[in-house]
Amino acid sequence: MCSSVAAKLWFLTDRRIREDYPQKEILRALKAKCCEEELDFRAVVMDEVVLTIEQGNLGLRINGELITAYPQVVVVRVPTPWVQSDSDITVLRHLEKMGCRLMNRPQAILNCVNKFWTFQELAGHGVPLPDTFSYGGHENFAKMIDEAEVLEFPMVVKNTRGHRGKAVFLARDKHHLADLSHLIRHEAPYLFQKYVKESHGRDVRVIVVGGRVVGTMLRCSTDGRMQSNCSLGGVGMMCSLSEQGKQLAIQVSNILGMDVCGIDLLMKDDGSFCVCEANANKICWNIRKTTKRLDFIKHFIRLLRRYRRH
Repeated sequence: MCSSVAAKLWFLTDRRIREDYPQKEILRALKAKCCEEELDFRAVVMDEVVLTIEQGNLGLRINGELITAYPQVVVVRVPTPWVQSDSDITVLRHLEKMGCRLMNRPQAILNCVNKFWTFQELAGHGVPLPDTFSYGGHENFAKMIDEAEVLEFPMVVKNTRGHRGKAVFLARDKHHLADLSHLIRHEAPYLFQKYVKESHGRDVRVIVVGGRVVGTMLRCSTDGRMQSNCSLGGVGMMCSLSEQGKQLAIQVSNILGMDVCGIDLLMKDDGSFCVCEANANKICWNIRKTTKRLDFIKHFIRLLRRYRRH
């Protein structure tokens, strides 16, 4: 029996992804390791939490239960593309202000919610980034057709809140870009990005935990499309990564304030890399080797122990 009166570690997730295969695997592995390490464990679903302020103090209820023993560490696994400031982030802020150590912290998650916000954080730190334009408002895509022409065609067009390679296009020319303006949904702004031709259909997913690279995966498209996402039919395979690539991924993780993240790198002909995206909710469960999974959990538990309050 690995529970006690006080749940020192919480695994906080979202009902929309609770039953996903990777999510269940992560939960199973973490629960087993916490038992082994004698860490008290509790799984919590986001919409079970009720936030309270009573007599001037912050508090929590879960499914009607008044919580009196709060976690020291909260492992956050929420679907980043759908994170809302007025709901999900409010829960995370509440826990953080109660003294819980969140992995990842609310601001780190927000840094990755919007792809352009990510680039705003990374700009000015010497991080290699493709030239990128975006705009304010949801309906101003059309005005960017002329503005973004300096990036040259073909150019990459992405929804700033897109995920799994969806709402990503390679615009051939201005006419194609104008067609896209009429065809796409404008619920979120788009960004316009210089095309890195040499990395077409290929990227490297780098998993960083606690400032250390614990897994790298080469992802390749199988149908000629630009996106290499496994969710779109791409294939992933374990790969080695140069020290320069590792240090770049770690640098990005540190700038964004991430404890656990996936950094996607585009490859240049000279062997260097530039940053494509950063993901707050990505774990390399596509890498099937059990040894790599155990290595990931080992580093993760080490990180948990580092942040425990005694």
